[in-house]
Amino acid sequence: MTVDKSKEEKLADYILTHPQVESVRGNPREILRLIEEYAPTIKLGMIIGPHRGQVIIDEIKKVNPKVMIELGCYVGYSAILFASELPEDAKYYSFEVNEKFAAIATKLIRLAGLTHKIEIFVGKASDKLPEFRDGMSGPDERFTPVDFIFIDHWKDMYVPDLRILETLNLIAPGTVIAADNIIYPGAPDYAKYVKGSPKYRKEHNMSNKNKNGTKYLGRWNILYESETIEVVSPNGDKDGVEISKCVDYLSG
Repeated sequence: MTVDKSKEEKLADYILTHPQVESVRGNPREILRLIEEYAPTIKLGMIIGPHRGQVIIDEIKKVNPKVMIELGCYVGYSAILFASELPEDAKYYSFEVNEKFAAIATKLIRLAGLTHKIEIFVGKASDKLPEFRDGMSGPDERFTPVDFIFIDHWKDMYVPDLRILETLNLIAPGTVIAADNIIYPGAPDYAKYVKGSPKYRKEHNMSNKNKNGTKYLGRWNILYESETIEVVSPNGDKDGVEISKCVDYLSG
C-alpha cells in the first residue's frame, strides 16, 4: 500500500535528492532558493519568503542579536534565512511542536551548514521555553534576555506564547519581536495586545486565562513600541510583519 507523502516530505525529498545537492551543500542562500523554487509547485505557503523575510533581516541588522529565538520552525526556512544573517558567535533557537517538521528542518539546516548556530527544541512552547530559560541561566541563576524573537506559528497562539515569554522575563528593554502574517490570515488580537496600553494588557491578562496555563499571566508593565509593516509580493499578495520593541518597564 502506497502512502501519500506530505507536502513537507516532498519538499525534503526534492532538495535532498536534487542533482545539485552536493554543489549547494553549506550554502544557505542556495538551499533557500531551492525551497522557494519548489514550494509553489506543491502549494507550500507556510514560509515567510524573501520579501517579508527582508523586513526582518533589516531589523536584525539594526539589533545585531547574539541570541535569537523563533516560535514555529516548520521546515526550517526562516531558521536558515535569519541564522545566516546573525553574527558568527550568535545562536538561533527554534521551537517546533511537530516532530516530523522538526526532523525535516534538521536535515535542511544540516545541509545548509548551520547546525553550529541553530538548535531546535521539539515540543510545546509552554514546556520548552522554561527549559530554554533554565539552560540560559548561570550558576547565580541570572540569565540574559533574548535579543530578537520571531513568531510564526498558529495565530491564536501568538498572544498566549508572548505571555509565556513575558512571564519568564525573556523580554527586556531592547528586545525586538517580529510576528509574521499580521494581515493575512491575520492576528488582530496580537496586534491589539502589543499596541495596547499597559492598562489594556493588565485587564486582558486578568480576564483571559492563558491557554498555556494560569502561571503564565504575562507582564502588563512592559512598554512596547509597535508598527505593522505591510509587504506586497511581486504577484500582488499583501501581508505584513508586526515589529515590536520593548522600550522600558513601567515603574510604580
